[in-house]
Amino acid sequence: MLKSSRTLMLALALSTLYSLGVGLLGPIYPIFVINRFSATVMDVGLLYAFFCGVAALFKTAAGRLTDVYGKERVFFAGVMMGALCSLGYIYVPNMTGLYMIEFLFGVSYALQRPSILALMVDLGKKKKSGTILGMFESIYDITEAVAALLSTVVATKIGFETLFFICSGCQATTGIFVLKCKR
Repeated sequence: MLKSSRTLMLALALSTLYSLGVGLLGPIYPIFVINRFSATVMDVGLLYAFFCGVAALFKTAAGRLTDVYGKERVFFAGVMMGALCSLGYIYVPNMTGLYMIEFLFGVSYALQRPSILALMVDLGKKKKSGTILGMFESIYDITEAVAALLSTVVATKIGFETLFFICSGCQATTGIFVLKCKR
């Protein structure tokens, strides 16, 4: 019973921390890009497509790295890279720099997704893998929704820079948490 409770708590914590980073950026990113760089809606769409394309290109290789070097290490590398990318938004000088950040964020996401899914599969290895994955996804969506609301408040009341610091902190905390739980 204790082991299943620990598994449940780990899945809950990972899902919550992991989705905070995504949810905080999602709704405000287009506004940030348009305001900061006088970009167009087309620019925002191209940036997102670029990010998705990079992530798709690197996910298979990242999955292989996960198999070779371990889920925790690859996930840690991905979230720490994501934390640095979140901070990069504060200092990015132009659209070219933004494309560079999106490239690195795409690689970061590619490292994170296969490794966290492998972690979740391992947590539910017995007969309850579907339940664990369902719980992970539900918590992910709920946290992302709350984070989306929070991000709009933080961005409008305090500013984008503070939001990027919070996002970076959530991502770094997730990576550290995974390494600590491995022990």
